[in-house]
Amino acid sequence: MAKKTMSGVVVVVVLALIAFAVFAMSMRRSHMMGGGGMGGSGSQLELVAVSADGAPIPSSADVTSVTGELPQGTVAQKSGEMIVSLTLNPYPAKAGAPSEFDVKLTDLTGKSIDDATITLDLTMPSMWMPPNQPAMESASDGKYQATAPFTMRGEWRIEVIITRGGEKQSAFFDVGL
Repeated sequence: MAKKTMSGVVVVVVLALIAFAVFAMSMRRSHMMGGGGMGGSGSQLELVAVSADGAPIPSSADVTSVTGELPQGTVAQKSGEMIVSLTLNPYPAKAGAPSEFDVKLTDLTGKSIDDATITLDLTMPSMWMPPNQPAMESASDGKYQATAPFTMRGEWRIEVIITRGGEKQSAFFDVGL
C-alpha cells in the first residue's frame, strides 16, 4: 500500500512540474511578444528603425540634424540620400484596429521629396502572414499616408518601399503590439 501511495505522489509531482513548465514557457513567450500574459495588456515594444535583417539602427547625426527631436511614435532613418520618418497613430498601436501610417521623405538637407511612390509591407518576422501591403497617398510637403490594421499581437516589421525615377529602396522599422 505504501508503494502505491508513493507512486501516486510521484506521478502527481511530475504532472505538476510539467504543468508549471508549460505555464512558464507560455508566460515567457507572451512577455517576449509584448503581452502581459493571462489576457493583460502588457507592455509595448518600442518603434525602432532597423536594417533589413532586423538589427537596430541607432539615430545618426545626419538624421537628427534634419528631423530634430522626434515625438513618441515617430522614428527616422537614413536610406540612401533620403531621410525616411515613420509615425504610427495611435501609438502604441492596437492589434485589429486601424493604424495610420505617416511617412515623411526629405533629402539630407531637409528638403521635402514629393515625387515618390510608396507602398508598405507589414509582416511578422517570426511567422508567415498573408500580404498586407497598403499603398500610401501623397499628402504634400514630402508626407505620405495610409491606414491599415496590424492583424494580431506580436512583433511586426514595417517595410517602407520607396520608388523614385524607376529606382526602388526600402527602409525598415520594427514595432511590437
